[in-house]
Amino acid sequence: MNKHLLFMFVLFFLGTNVLLAQKKVSGIVKEADTNEPLIGATVVVKGTTNGVITDLDGHYAIEVNANEVLQFAYVGLETHEETVGERTVINVSLASSSVKINEVVVTAMGLERKAKSLTYATQQVGGGELTRAKETNLINSLQGKTAGLVITPNSTGAGGSSKLLIRGNKSAQGNNQPLIVIDGIPMANSTTTQMEGEFGGRDGGDALSNLNPDDIAGISVLKGASAAALYGSMAANGVVMITTKKGSAGSVRVDVSSNTTFETPLDAPKLQSTYGAAVSGSGALAQDSWGEKISGEAKGANRLDEFFRTGMTTINSLSISGGSERTQSYVSYANTSANGIMPTNTFTRHNMMAKETFKLFDNKVTVNASLNYITQKGRNRHEPGQYRNPLTGLYTFPANGDFRQYKNEFEKYDDLKGYPVQQWYRDVNQDFSANPYWVLHRNPHTEKRDRVMASASIRYNITDYLNLQGRLNYDRIADLYERKIYASTSTTLHNVNGEYRQERDDSRQFYGDLMANFNKTFDVWSVTASVGTSFTDLKETGIIASGSGDVYIPNFFHLANGSKNGSENKRSKTQKRLNSVFGTAQIGYKEMLYLDVTGRNDWSSTLSYTPNVSYFYPSFGLTALINEITTLPEAFNLLKARASYSIVGNDMPAYITNPTHKFRNGSVDFNTSVPFTEMKPEKLKSMEFGFDLSMFDNHFEMDFTYYKTNNTNQYFSMEASAATGYSNYYFNAGDIQNSGFETTMSWRQPITADFLWKTSLNLSYNNNVIKKLDDRQDVAKENRLTHVGLGSLRGYDMRLVEGGSYGDLYSKTVVRDKNGVIQVDKEGNTLVSEDKEYVGNVNPKWNLGWSNSFNYKDMQFYFLIDGRIGGNFVDLTQATLDAYGVSQNSADARDNGGVDLGNGTKVDAGTFYRSIGQKEKGGDYYVYSATNFRLRELSIGYAFRNLLGAGKDLGVSLIGRNLFFFYKDAPSDPEVSMSTSNGYSGSNYFALPATRSLGINLKATF
Repeated sequence: MNKHLLFMFVLFFLGTNVLLAQKKVSGIVKEADTNEPLIGATVVVKGTTNGVITDLDGHYAIEVNANEVLQFAYVGLETHEETVGERTVINVSLASSSVKINEVVVTAMGLERKAKSLTYATQQVGGGELTRAKETNLINSLQGKTAGLVITPNSTGAGGSSKLLIRGNKSAQGNNQPLIVIDGIPMANSTTTQMEGEFGGRDGGDALSNLNPDDIAGISVLKGASAAALYGSMAANGVVMITTKKGSAGSVRVDVSSNTTFETPLDAPKLQSTYGAAVSGSGALAQDSWGEKISGEAKGANRLDEFFRTGMTTINSLSISGGSERTQSYVSYANTSANGIMPTNTFTRHNMMAKETFKLFDNKVTVNASLNYITQKGRNRHEPGQYRNPLTGLYTFPANGDFRQYKNEFEKYDDLKGYPVQQWYRDVNQDFSANPYWVLHRNPHTEKRDRVMASASIRYNITDYLNLQGRLNYDRIADLYERKIYASTSTTLHNVNGEYRQERDDSRQFYGDLMANFNKTFDVWSVTASVGTSFTDLKETGIIASGSGDVYIPNFFHLANGSKNGSENKRSKTQKRLNSVFGTAQIGYKEMLYLDVTGRNDWSSTLSYTPNVSYFYPSFGLTALINEITTLPEAFNLLKARASYSIVGNDMPAYITNPTHKFRNGSVDFNTSVPFTEMKPEKLKSMEFGFDLSMFDNHFEMDFTYYKTNNTNQYFSMEASAATGYSNYYFNAGDIQNSGFETTMSWRQPITADFLWKTSLNLSYNNNVIKKLDDRQDVAKENRLTHVGLGSLRGYDMRLVEGGSYGDLYSKTVVRDKNGVIQVDKEGNTLVSEDKEYVGNVNPKWNLGWSNSFNYKDMQFYFLIDGRIGGNFVDLTQATLDAYGVSQNSADARDNGGVDLGNGTKVDAGTFYRSIGQKEKGGDYYVYSATNFRLRELSIGYAFRNLLGAGKDLGVSLIGRNLFFFYKDAPSDPEVSMSTSNGYSGSNYFALPATRSLGINLKATF
């Protein structure tokens, strides 16, 4: 990206507006109940057409004469008037009105609808929720704030991915994450490489985490398929709609913010310092810590404190906006800099954004253009798993060893070899443990990303009720991953002279749509309709180049430094195209009954070579405003009942229908799978019904939704007959059902004229059932699938089994008698079952969040408590620490004379933990309840109004996130995740500890 071009682009946007508006009177418009600024309030000179709207901070500026009257209005609030006189600053607060239900919200495809007319469940979250206590991945700031949306961040450090899930897992093999939409346009949110297995793997990051939270005005979560039906198969899992900020008419406005937080480990493992490793005659330490009590100084006792550092994250942001009635501009720059709790882990990101709006030909034509450039770099993002992980060596290091020695001297020059070699207390060629500092400094890896998002739209208002709109968007992501493995790293896994690996991934998505929109009222009837067409073209290429074969020169990191023998060189290319036509219509009667109908047809390139390359799906919805149909008690402001039903497809992977063999490097690359020419897309049937309620002058608000989805036509793979010449074949089968409910409740209580309390509770419940797995009628029952494996980690398998649930875990279990007493052999080793059995499910049934805010004049206090109830968590880190005798559990057992089997009988702690902590030996012993409650977010702030002049404010707040647990059962944070892949959630295998953060947030307006 040419930064000079971007700079000129920004200057052009600003230059069109700086001189177009002069401030006469300015101020801030706030909501009386919440004392919060109002975005989009209208400020009009009474009796004229001269008017402006408030910006994202409630600020306005308008030219006006001293004898004129200003009218302030906002949907759902009372209109207010002020005579100007000699004043140059007029701040107002608008009181609640009973017509709040007429507010307008943004729905699918960026279409605006009255909130009261919606036939499905949505939830709106203001941009302030993302910037109150910022995170490097902005979506993590929504944890606990939206019913039905479950967010699980990877425990890989700054810049890591997060998994989003709305109303449960629906697809066995496909994508389960929602579609991300920015300003009405679908965004590429592909997640690159993820950890899959005990060998670990890197977190390649996700596209959503790249965005600048200060650029976001608000987020709408479209939860059901009915809400997202217009986006088609891309939105089968729901939609997270992001609306970004834009310029507004008025004087030039500058907003500056700076957020700095300090992170420390929240739940590092509890290690013992009483017992050490056995010491040989030569002074060498044993690999485990089942030796005698330490008689002298336990030099390794504080190794966690010495290793982990206080992390620091700073996010600075600057935005400039302004404009006239015809042209509005918004430009911003943000810089993110993070040092993780693990040494050498760093992350930096730069975000630059420019948006421009032009209104032409007497406002008949509106043109929008935006450009967003992002560049980021991460170093040594943590890689969970057993290998190439500094935490394995750190945690299992004996307490009687001198950890500082290996910290300060992690390498030593070897005269014979001619290069530095690793220093460690055990054989460095073993595949399990290495010096943590060697891993960090001599196995470094970096990730770089450059991203460009450019979009343009034009809307032509043919009449006041009919318009045409066209949009284009280009989104390119270019990633570069580089890893160096120095000589003297484990030769079990790597070349004796070292290795070098480079990966390049490039994703380019083009999107375009054309729509005609109609909105007109006919007496007691209203009709809102849209028809349109769209295309999405996605191209992804990947190159892996590895100098891991016969490396010639040690520690010379170049792809040419090695033979092809043993090297890995791959090139991949994927292209998918989706063409669509769609339509939606809403008919309203007396603003009390609304009927919604939508239809969409997709033509997908993934269905090439099949009889039907397209699929159609409809949705229907009905809303009834009970308070308009009949007279309710005076306390009711709104009572709305709604119901909807939809059928939505879910697209399939590319090329599995292609019967053509590939030609590469002068030879034929034969397909190993039978071409799936009878493939059908997944079909998601969804129904929901619920109600919205508002009472007591809108002080109390509530919504409730019950839903049920059935996703059929899942695709699976089985081993093919040798006679076919292929190794496997695909088929459609199965039915995964999710059902549950979501509810949100809030209460606003003005205590005095200057003191407001607001409390909000959101609660969701989801039950997942595998109704059918392999229900093919043309295949004998004994030849059908009995289960589908989603992932496996050290003997724990995640399986789909008919009658079970998505996320079910299976492993060998510890043998117990009818009274629950653990059974051991005569040596004291635990006995385990011969076959794997069900041991739990990783998905919680219940999710909740409870927030409270207190506003006294210009002081604010906010806290959020959230929790998950149900589900299970596997802690393989704890199993390994027990087996090595370094855990506090192992020391307590020795102090107590052994491990109690459950009936008072004790066995030797070393024998017990060595056996039960091994792979496939622990079974259900290390499966814990995932139920937990925590203080998720805290903020205490004060706003200094007009500190530097009229409308120039300064806000200061102390902030904290993930501060402590009220309750948890597992040894580590049960929300720790090592991967966003479908089959690898709910487990911890040397993942980075969860962190708590404390800091300060500054915000100034000029």
